[in-house]
Amino acid sequence: MKPIYAENIMVLIKHCGCAEWYILDKDYCFLDYNKLEEAYRKKGYNVVIDDAPRFGIKVVNEFTQTSFLDNIQEYKIATEELRNMLTNELSFNDKLAYNPSILIDFENKVFKSYYAEPESFEDFVPDGWKGQYQDFTGDIPQNQRYWIDEKGRNLIGENIDE
Repeated sequence: MKPIYAENIMVLIKHCGCAEWYILDKDYCFLDYNKLEEAYRKKGYNVVIDDAPRFGIKVVNEFTQTSFLDNIQEYKIATEELRNMLTNELSFNDKLAYNPSILIDFENKVFKSYYAEPESFEDFVPDGWKGQYQDFTGDIPQNQRYWIDEKGRNLIGENIDE
């Protein structure tokens, strides 16, 4: 699987003292489907979001973390594999899909979005969590910055905080 711009996105998940990359469908990144449904209702739509594609998990939080992580294992990808995939992309548009978009930090109950499109994932976080729209690339350990090559060059081509 590879990231496809505006379809699936690069997500860093911190849990149990580690940080791991995933390529996830955007719908997995709205952590609280109840809040998302309520936002639709406020706009006059009667929407019930089917949580079956997300393994029956209506709210992804510290209580459902284990089940969620167990079910998304197939989407986990190593930093070096991401770097190799990105290196092989030829078009700038394909490279853009590799921009880090979401940080889910189960340890600190923090969700950060830096997704370029108007999705507002950060507005739909579980109770007790902090949701923010901000550049979180500075929070990523150096050894997990797959978009930076061995010479310190940005493989995506835009000026991300290195």
